[in-house]
Amino acid sequence: MHHELQVAAAYGRSLPGRFDLVHLGLGPDGRTASLVPRDPVLEVSDRLVALTAPCMGHQRMTLTCPALPRARQVLWLITGADKREPLSTLVAGDRSIPAGRVEAATSLVLADAAAGQGPARAGPQSPA
Repeated sequence: MHHELQVAAAYGRSLPGRFDLVHLGLGPDGRTASLVPRDPVLEVSDRLVALTAPCMGHQRMTLTCPALPRARQVLWLITGADKREPLSTLVAGDRSIPAGRVEAATSLVLADAAAGQGPARAGPQSPA
């Protein structure tokens, strides 16, 4: 475990001062970027990269909440009906889910009709 911590610290030191774009997804429980509910890594404030607690059988290296605001733009790509509730929570700016803690200068959310609040409409509708 000590080696993994050293690798995470080295990776954190190698990150640029700003990211042009960070692309994120959203899990049914509000997870994003390997930041999951109740994981102690959510409270990390002194590092840009940290190791998560094991989740679904895997421990992961993730950008921390202080690293994500380095993004000039966050692009959220969200699909599936199981994302409807966490998407509403995210858009409301609710920090009770990990995704709600993500900050950026600008965020763009792209969601399919199943995740969104209604049918997607790309242009004029033809008569039925």
